[in-house]
Amino acid sequence: MNQPTGRRLTFAFCLSLAFLAATMTAAAQYYPPPPPPYPPPSSPQPQYPQRPEYPPQPSSPPVYPQYGRNAAYFSPYLMFNAGHYSGLGVGNGTAATQSGGMTALGGTFGGYVLYPSPGSVHLGIDARLIVDNSANSTTYGNKVLGGLVGFRIDGSGSQLPIVPYFQFEVGGVGTNNGTSTTRTGSFAYQAQFGADFPFANRQVAARLEYGTGQLTGINNTNHTLQTFSAGIVFHIR
Repeated sequence: MNQPTGRRLTFAFCLSLAFLAATMTAAAQYYPPPPPPYPPPSSPQPQYPQRPEYPPQPSSPPVYPQYGRNAAYFSPYLMFNAGHYSGLGVGNGTAATQSGGMTALGGTFGGYVLYPSPGSVHLGIDARLIVDNSANSTTYGNKVLGGLVGFRIDGSGSQLPIVPYFQFEVGGVGTNNGTSTTRTGSFAYQAQFGADFPFANRQVAARLEYGTGQLTGINNTNHTLQTFSAGIVFHIR
């Protein structure tokens, strides 16, 4: 190979290298640079069971057991009773147009059903039998016999050391007015005010009571019946 031909080949080789370099540079400028590297996605944190508090904390205030039940319960009672009956024609030797009175001794026997409620005041139903039959200076004696039924309101849900109560009852009562061997019956009503004094076990309580009301329609007039009672109450619950 002569020198002119070698020079031509060398020149062509160099020219092709220059063209290739220019082509690669243009291609590198045409494509945008690669984006910066992103952080690898974070892996989810493992869920471990929570350790319970020690000691465990209650979710609500503790409920302490209470004595008895919230259901209705029956409470029978018996009381010594002194009934004072007064009005026109009452009492031995009293004229029909004159006001007099008599005191009959005996007992009151009964019971009530109480329906507890969330509050401090409870409602119930009471029924009783009054049996007064005491002798006096005459052969007739002082006699009062009757039955009453009505409603009861008491404070057995309060924190008081006693249980005050009020009752209003209606029924029928017969009396001899202290002047006859037989009784005359009539419609009667009475309001009673009292208090129960619970013993330590709260199953039994002492009771004091005062009642006042009227018997209507005897000899076309009304007569007053007051009762003073003391006794004992039992709670079946």
